[in-house]
Amino acid sequence: MFQIKNEAQRATVYLYGTIGADFWDMDSSNTAKTFAATLDELSPKPLDIRIDSCGGDVYEGFGIASAIQRYEGETTAYVDGIAASAASYIAVMADKVIMSDFAQLMIHDAWTYTSGNAAELLVAAERLEAVDGTIAGIIAARSGMDVEDVRAAMDAETWYDAQAAVDVGLADEIVQTEQRVAACIDPAMLARYKHAPKAAIEALSAPKAEEPAKSHAANSMQENEGSRLLVLGNRVYRTKE
Repeated sequence: MFQIKNEAQRATVYLYGTIGADFWDMDSSNTAKTFAATLDELSPKPLDIRIDSCGGDVYEGFGIASAIQRYEGETTAYVDGIAASAASYIAVMADKVIMSDFAQLMIHDAWTYTSGNAAELLVAAERLEAVDGTIAGIIAARSGMDVEDVRAAMDAETWYDAQAAVDVGLADEIVQTEQRVAACIDPAMLARYKHAPKAAIEALSAPKAEEPAKSHAANSMQENEGSRLLVLGNRVYRTKE
């Protein structure tokens, strides 16, 4: 089941796990019915949808994508780890897509289990073709890619890192991971090691800026020479404008 953070000005939904019911791990299930009802309750607050999912049921994915499409407030999808298969077209349904620089997005052709005679198998194949066309249409409309190019990428099962996703229009921004050095390290001690990065020594030697009033404030942004620094827990990321 996805988690929810409902704050005064903004809401966050964590879409982690399987799209649809996961019979092996019910806690990882994310059904369209529950997701849509939750979004109805959160509307019209600006909504962050944090995604880490390898996909699941294609029709459950359509239902979740539809709930995002009709949401009255601003929607931003964050690909925290992976948005694959059904999760890929859920992600691109948001108004804005932001990927961590280590995240992945994958698109491929739909598949299924089936049995029956020749006529029944042909019907199943036709339905899969129709589903592939629907998925390609969603991705093409949101990314600006040609449908033919999307279908070719789906046929090949294409994996996009963050930069590749931005290049083809599947994502809008990248959150860059930046190296951090613990502030408790003595700069003089650090300088004794010949392999210590010069930037790290300079950073520790620089005058300390005034600490914010709330040192444990959740996700915070600050301007930095045309870009923004995003603080999440004990990690610092830079977002490209």
